[in-house]
Amino acid sequence: MNQIFEPSNDLERALVAAKQGHLPVPAFMQALLSSKVFVLIDKDIGPNGIWDNSATPMVLLNSEGAPVLAMFTAPDRTGEWAKQQPRFSFGLLTDFAWLLKGIGSNVGVVINPGLSVGLEMQPSAVAQLKQGAASEVKP
Repeated sequence: MNQIFEPSNDLERALVAAKQGHLPVPAFMQALLSSKVFVLIDKDIGPNGIWDNSATPMVLLNSEGAPVLAMFTAPDRTGEWAKQQPRFSFGLLTDFAWLLKGIGSNVGVVINPGLSVGLEMQPSAVAQLKQGAASEVKP
């Protein structure tokens, strides 16, 4: 059941390279900030794809019981999550940078939960990434 992970996009190639030590973590974070990610949500956002703040993304608990926003490097990486968490049967492909803005201060991130190639970020790392992304935005 442990299938070989074949990267299918630039974000996945960067993630694999970072996990193998071939790409520095800051370079991966830059790639993540400029990439699209897929999140499972509890509501269809409709044909226009407009977010209305009543939709809730899938948040899991990590091994310490802390909340982590689950996101995936591609829609086909969700696997069985929609079946395991039937409330979250809809999806949204969006910019990671946009999603980052809405993540609460005590929430971490998990990329590709349950897959062999994934990443978990603690809330403090998410906060640092938010701060770094905000400082890069020039008026």
